[in-house]
Amino acid sequence: MLQTKSAALADIFAFEGTRGIGEPTKYVIRFTHPQHDLSRDEYLNKRAAFVIQPPPRDRWSQPESARRVHGVLTGFALLNSNRDQSTYEVVLESRLALLRGTRRCRFFLDMSEPEIIRQILKEHDFNQIFASFEFKLYREYRKRSFVMQWGEDDLTFLTRLCRRTGIWFVCEANVKREHVRFGDDFTHYRHDPALTVAYREPSGMETAGIESVSSLELRATTVPKRHTVRTYHTERQPAGPIEASKDIHEDRTVYGEDYVWGTPYLTDEEAKQEALLRHEAALATQVEYHGTCDLLDLTPGSVLKLSNRTLPDAKHGLLAVRVTCRASRNEPYHVEFSAIPSDRLYRLPMLEETWPRIEGVITGTVASSGGWRDPYLDEQGRYTIHIHPDRDTRTPGLQSCPMRLAKPFAGAGRTGFHFGLVEGTVVTVGFLWGNPDLPFISQVLHTAEDTDPIISGYPWATRNTIRTRSNNTFELDDRKGKEHIKLATEHGKTQLNLGYTVNRDQKPRGTGFELRTDGPGHVRAGEGVLVSADMQEKANGMHADMDPATRQFESMQARVQMLAASAEASKAEVADLKAENAWLKNELAGLKKSVIALSAPNGIGVATPDRVMVSAGNDVSVASGAGFHLNALRRFTAAAGERLSLFAQRMGIKIFAAKGPVQIQAQSDLLSLAAEQDVTVSSVNGSVLMRARKEFIIECKGAFIKLANGCITLGAPYDLYWEVARFNRRPASQMHLGAPAFAPALFPFEVGCEAWRKNAALARDTSPASVTRDGAAAPAPMAGQTESVGGAADPAIPSDSRRVPNADLDAEHESKLPTKKDQSVPIQLDKAVYCNWHMPDIRRDCVDETETEIYQALRADRVPVGSVAGHKFPTAFELAYNGRHKLLEVTVRIKIVPVELFRADATGKEQLGRDGQKQRVPFHHDVHAYARPMTVDTPTNGSDGKFYVMRYRDGVGRKFDVKRSKQQVESVLNGHGSVLILDGCSKEAACGCRVVVRFRVEFLIGIGDAAVGDGKKMAVSRIKCNVSLIQRQPIQWPSPLLA
Repeated sequence: MLQTKSAALADIFAFEGTRGIGEPTKYVIRFTHPQHDLSRDEYLNKRAAFVIQPPPRDRWSQPESARRVHGVLTGFALLNSNRDQSTYEVVLESRLALLRGTRRCRFFLDMSEPEIIRQILKEHDFNQIFASFEFKLYREYRKRSFVMQWGEDDLTFLTRLCRRTGIWFVCEANVKREHVRFGDDFTHYRHDPALTVAYREPSGMETAGIESVSSLELRATTVPKRHTVRTYHTERQPAGPIEASKDIHEDRTVYGEDYVWGTPYLTDEEAKQEALLRHEAALATQVEYHGTCDLLDLTPGSVLKLSNRTLPDAKHGLLAVRVTCRASRNEPYHVEFSAIPSDRLYRLPMLEETWPRIEGVITGTVASSGGWRDPYLDEQGRYTIHIHPDRDTRTPGLQSCPMRLAKPFAGAGRTGFHFGLVEGTVVTVGFLWGNPDLPFISQVLHTAEDTDPIISGYPWATRNTIRTRSNNTFELDDRKGKEHIKLATEHGKTQLNLGYTVNRDQKPRGTGFELRTDGPGHVRAGEGVLVSADMQEKANGMHADMDPATRQFESMQARVQMLAASAEASKAEVADLKAENAWLKNELAGLKKSVIALSAPNGIGVATPDRVMVSAGNDVSVASGAGFHLNALRRFTAAAGERLSLFAQRMGIKIFAAKGPVQIQAQSDLLSLAAEQDVTVSSVNGSVLMRARKEFIIECKGAFIKLANGCITLGAPYDLYWEVARFNRRPASQMHLGAPAFAPALFPFEVGCEAWRKNAALARDTSPASVTRDGAAAPAPMAGQTESVGGAADPAIPSDSRRVPNADLDAEHESKLPTKKDQSVPIQLDKAVYCNWHMPDIRRDCVDETETEIYQALRADRVPVGSVAGHKFPTAFELAYNGRHKLLEVTVRIKIVPVELFRADATGKEQLGRDGQKQRVPFHHDVHAYARPMTVDTPTNGSDGKFYVMRYRDGVGRKFDVKRSKQQVESVLNGHGSVLILDGCSKEAACGCRVVVRFRVEFLIGIGDAAVGDGKKMAVSRIKCNVSLIQRQPIQWPSPLLA
């Protein structure tokens, strides 16, 4: 002890030392000292070395090297004193013994057992200055997510880690410092030739200074034949118990099974290692030797061999496990030792009964990496917990291993019960099977700061609630007579209230149920919805009980059936009651299909300040047992695609207009008025005007008046009476009354090719279905038409049209409608006017540009083609007007350009086949024009990765039926029944003048890059032509006409 000067006068007279595998070295040393008042401060906790220096064998021999034991003085005692000296006693222990003075509660994350031991030793100054250590390990040790030191001192904790992993350690010494060596295999035993000695029992003779073993005894015991471990770990995939066993073979002295449950491992391989470790620990205790000797160098972890004796169970020597040595002035150096056969792996005894168990819980706080408002979870839904006993400084978010939250319900398929825990929530941490290394979150606690949502007092004491941090609430109130359930979220203040409902001031809001939200609401049921106000007391009945509604429907259907029979007898239209009854029975009743049923015994009301819209793909049926009233403060509109039928069984039909005209029209068919009794037509303050284009006939019992072709015919089977005051004859005159203009179709209409669309996303068919004309060709153009070359002059107005006696020469006073009035709606002037418009015959060849808008190309599967679109192109057509028949004939010219498609290389050169000829390929749009339109003489890369080129064709190819194609195109164009209204008519087209439009088609065949309008006309016969590109020329209206 260089730092203690008084130690130089110490005279050692006795010592006893104990050294063992897995425990610190301990020497109790007694010495005398002339000083009677040695201070403990000079000795306790001081580094010291105990040196044994053997004397030389004789005067000529060199002394052996000194044996040293390094350590720290952990005990000091004054035993006795006399006048000359005092007797003292000190305890010298390995520096490891100091670890007993550090008791802790802490844990280690993601570290293996050797790494934990290293950290502990470094914390206690095993730093190569005061002491050193080394690991010589054969096995690999996995990192463990969580290892707890629970109420243990560092030495006990370190030793426990060694016991459960199969690591052992011995305290050794060198010249300068203490050294701790860790091992786990045979190869780490100390082998020294000096430890091979003879076995010599005491016989009363001296040993002559030669070291030997003087006594040896064997103790053997029975150990379990099988060691089995089994556990279950929540982090193992696939889930299930893990089990492994290790048997002792070829040994008849073993019996039984040692079964251990709940060890902390994850894999089958780790389970096998655990069973093997327990197997090896049992074998290490099966055979033990105890003996005495005088070997100075026998230390724990050393192999002792006998040179003159063979041990049946230890043929390869003995492994010293524990050594006790002593000597004094009155007693020679003497050693007692315990050993096991050196061919067995030494394992420290498990001593699991000494390992800590945590049967209760400890507290902690949910942690995060910082600033998290929401739960801080990993991909498995586990939390990080700041455990309150832990005092170590840790990285935020890494305060513990991920811990699972124990729940009242969990299961496969991500089923379970989980309320997210946010940072700062106080929890209790439990441990599986009491094992400190297997923590989990067992409960969540409220505190005095964060109080419970249920507290004493009104109204909370009677409530049961689940409330999250965002005030999502599930609340149940058990107050007698005021029971209620509330399910609510703050988003949109959406709530479902059941039972007795109150506001935040505990004032009643209502009873029953309420589903409300400040945002949008949706009710959806894929197999039908029943909304009923019919009573079903005490919830005693089926969900889909619709008996009251069904009875109401059946009752009304029976009454409606009687009314329909009366209407049918009167030749009026009736509803399809058979289909309605089938729908009621097979779909609506009992919600057999996806329907919505509304039922209420005292009425159903619908109210909105905006519009109400009802849409049905089939019939809409409304039946009323009393009145059916429709009121509209502005307009009432009813439209039927086929027929509108009104029937009154008893009291008639009234149609009144307090202001404005009443108009009844049959725009494309007959108008019939009939009554069993009188028919009265009267004008109270005006005129009654009646007009017919062809004939006007009045008849009564054979007498008639007929107006036709500008003539009046009076006829009667009997007499003709004139009851007039005066009869005057005047010159001939005429009057033309204004008449409604009936339009068969809306203007303008679109005609487009079905393969192309202006907008692929909003594609809609605009072409009407083709009209079959029984194979007949379109009507031929009118004969005798004159041809006008050049620009057409404005039509001449007849010279007498404005000079007749009844003509209205003041055009400014003629009644007119707004200029933007929809011309598709029949119109009529209030005042009848004269109109005799006509236009001379004309014929004009027109060259123009199409009005084609940009449109998007589609593939056959209607997927848009990115770079292919329509564009404008030149067009040529002919217009011919026939004034007599007011007919405009339009000749549409379609040019057919024959081309061929060949396989080619990237440069556009045609490839030859095996026959030496160019390879013709049938054209397919999706393959050959999928990226851009094909053009002649330009190579194109198809969607199949091959190159193609298109060439003009001089000859004819496959058959092209000109007659059939002509009929198809003309049928489509003439199927619209187009008519024209004169643009700029002063009568606003109210006079009824219309121009009928008829289309005819000519096919032209163009060879090469011919201009528009050029080419040979194709006769209406079956000729051969290979058609690849067709350009359709749309109609261009001349300036005097409005489409």
